[in-house]
Amino acid sequence: MKFKSFKLIKEKFVIFLFLFICQFSSLLAASCEDDIAICRWTEKVSIVKTQNITASAVKLSDKFYVTNKHVVEDNLFVTLFDTKGSFLKAKVLQNNHPADLVILSVDNKNDHNHTISLYEVTKNYNGLRSVAFGIGRQNIRIFPQGNLISIPSSNYKQARIHSTIKNLPGISGGALINKKGLLVGILSSGSGNYNEAIPVDILNEVIKSTNRKKNIYNDRYVNIRICAQAIEIMNKNINQLSQIDLINAENACNLANLKTFYDMLGQIYGNYGDFKKSLLFLKKSSQLDPKSPTSLISLAVAYQFNRDFKNQAIVLKKLIKLIPEDVLVLRMAIQSAAFSDDIDFATKSLSLIKKYNNRAFNQAYSFLKQTFPNI
Repeated sequence: MKFKSFKLIKEKFVIFLFLFICQFSSLLAASCEDDIAICRWTEKVSIVKTQNITASAVKLSDKFYVTNKHVVEDNLFVTLFDTKGSFLKAKVLQNNHPADLVILSVDNKNDHNHTISLYEVTKNYNGLRSVAFGIGRQNIRIFPQGNLISIPSSNYKQARIHSTIKNLPGISGGALINKKGLLVGILSSGSGNYNEAIPVDILNEVIKSTNRKKNIYNDRYVNIRICAQAIEIMNKNINQLSQIDLINAENACNLANLKTFYDMLGQIYGNYGDFKKSLLFLKKSSQLDPKSPTSLISLAVAYQFNRDFKNQAIVLKKLIKLIPEDVLVLRMAIQSAAFSDDIDFATKSLSLIKKYNNRAFNQAYSFLKQTFPNI
């Protein structure tokens, strides 16, 4: 089986764009009730569409935007919709930076004198909000406030800012801002209750590494598209792919080398009971981003099903520092402490259960008593 780019009939695509613009522009009338520094970001975030994906893009200047590599895949051009409902054709300026970010240009005259200003790197993560395309409301919206979980070391080029910002399809490429309205990151992905964003210092690196005079054509983008298409099929039914197809897909995903894809592959293989491959891809993700709750939770679950409680305990000790209130993490921690015969870990986990989920304390205590009579 070959993974090919889906092609739409030109006339149907034009009709679709017209209907989308009409629908989108009619939904933008809602007023913003937040502080003006927050509200102005609805004018700086646009919807980006390819033939397969609808996501978000942040305006960097009059001529340049940024979104994720996994959004544009190997498309050379994408369509941007602004808050007025009008649309622009944007050129994808491929780069060789490992981060999941790519610059888009709407400079039809190819005036290379246009510059992109670098962003001030702030350490103020108070009052985090995301501004992005909301698939439910079909417009750019400001999502409810979330809390910071962790920030990455600059040594990890694919590591993200992790927070409790809400996750919905379409937010990839949107803006993560603080309560002062300063950009702190570009939304990338997430799972469940935890959001991921690429920090501004990495965005600045991508801006500096982007050649605006001569486009770089990188096979990595082709592999991003092949990997994404394979993951879509695997999510529906992995048995649709032959063993050769799976090998080719995994090779493409390794060449794409995106944390988001490693997380998804790890979860898919885990759901199908192939914990060896699940652990393989989740470990790759965790190596790229050691403080990712999304990756670490999946890794802990995979170790549990593989009955490797020693390694599960190592992962869970990291998680209880990052997200000590997470019910699933605490439940796994109690079990893992008992099965790995780690009384210190059991005592710590029990104290967190009492603090964050007191209703489950008696049951957890009784369970641990069976292994640790003196606890």
